[in-house]
Amino acid sequence: MDRFMQAAIEEARQGLAEGGIPIGSVIVYNDEIIGRGHNRRVQKSSVVLHGEMDALENAGQQDASVYRACTLYTTLSPCPMCSGAILLYGIPRVVIGENRTFTG
Repeated sequence: MDRFMQAAIEEARQGLAEGGIPIGSVIVYNDEIIGRGHNRRVQKSSVVLHGEMDALENAGQQDASVYRACTLYTTLSPCPMCSGAILLYGIPRVVIGENRTFTG
């Protein structure tokens, strides 16, 4: 299995261990993870803190050219909100671990 998808799965496992929804995501730039996150909706009582949004938040402020050279790995197909954020930041490649449970 790809090491970056494995890192996203580790994030999902962390979310589950925290009592949350097991969805994880990582953002990769130049073969390095610059942001990682997991769904924290339950833990933070948040309507927007999905795995992809958490990874974007944890990546910090990056130059637009960085996002345009990134790949986002996520364990579940992104919802419309997360897809919009991916488009907004210009991330050109998304690797999805599973898209049958939720076809975002």
